[in-house]
Amino acid sequence: MIFSIEQQIIHQLLLHSHFLKDIGLFHGKMGIALFFYLYSKHTDNEVYSDFAGGLIDDIWDNIHNRLPDTFESGFTGIAWGIEYLLQNNYVSGNSNEICEEIDARIMQLDPRRMDPKFIEKELEGFLHYVLIRTMGTIQQQSEPPFDEMYRNDLLQVFSSLLHQEKTTENCCKLIRQYLDFTNNCKSLNYIPDLSLFVSESKINEKNMLISPLGLNNGLAGILCKNLMNP
Repeated sequence: MIFSIEQQIIHQLLLHSHFLKDIGLFHGKMGIALFFYLYSKHTDNEVYSDFAGGLIDDIWDNIHNRLPDTFESGFTGIAWGIEYLLQNNYVSGNSNEICEEIDARIMQLDPRRMDPKFIEKELEGFLHYVLIRTMGTIQQQSEPPFDEMYRNDLLQVFSSLLHQEKTTENCCKLIRQYLDFTNNCKSLNYIPDLSLFVSESKINEKNMLISPLGLNNGLAGILCKNLMNP
């Protein structure tokens, strides 16, 4: 029997994803879980959503204080993934309860003391996290994800970053969405877009066995791109 590239990729993901040490969004279990939820809906097969649920369980079992605050491999990316699933009705639950510990951890990060390295490499992911968490609480009509003091700090820092040359165009766009919502009482128009974080690598049957598994430049990303761009 000859298997298609898609079937071979699915086999690789099912066989090896649970053994990944990385639990993050770009290269680890969070991103692969998102893919399998999408794939389950695409194929109308609950086997894949059950598998994705198992990966989510693995993530919660392996979250620890040494996990970085980064979007790519850490807390903020995982929180973004959970909100994506909730807001697209792949899973159910109260996002504030689910992400409570993550939000508390992130509030230990003082936005007034963001160093240049953080602004250059992590600011955009941090903004995606803040916006999707805020959007989630609006949809569920629950309390904001951060306390008032932290929200005031975010307003102050975001307003300042908007006028700095080192702030990228993408970051400025996200900052304006947050400021318009908070300062001008406009509706928050943030739409979670998984395709922003998916990149695909070239693959053939020879290099498939040694290819990364994740959403960004990995096997899951290849099929995810196909699902989002049929």
